[in-house]
Amino acid sequence: MGSSLSQKLITAGLSMAVGFVAGKVAELGWKAVTGQTAPQDDDGTASLVSVVAFAAVSAAIAAIGQRGVVNRTNKWFAPVEGAVQILDQIQNPAIEA
Repeated sequence: MGSSLSQKLITAGLSMAVGFVAGKVAELGWKAVTGQTAPQDDDGTASLVSVVAFAAVSAAIAAIGQRGVVNRTNKWFAPVEGAVQILDQIQNPAIEA
C-alpha cells in the first residue's frame, strides 16, 4: 500500500529538519577535527579539496539522518496502514466462488 499524504508531509518536514541539523553537525565536526571553520564555496580562500571533502562528509551525515527519518516514519505509520487494510477488507469482503 502506498504512503498516505500525512506520512509524506511528516517525512518531508522531518527530513528538512534533519538536513539542517546534519549541516550544523558537519560544521561543528569540521571545526573540531581541522580547527578551521567549514569551507564555503563562495569565499575563494578554501581549497577545492577541502570544499569537496566537506561536501562529502556533510552529504553522508544528511543521508544517514534522512534514512533514519524514513525508517522511523514507516514504523510509526505501519499500524495505521494495517488498520486501513483491515477496515477495507471488512467493508469490501472478498467473494469466494
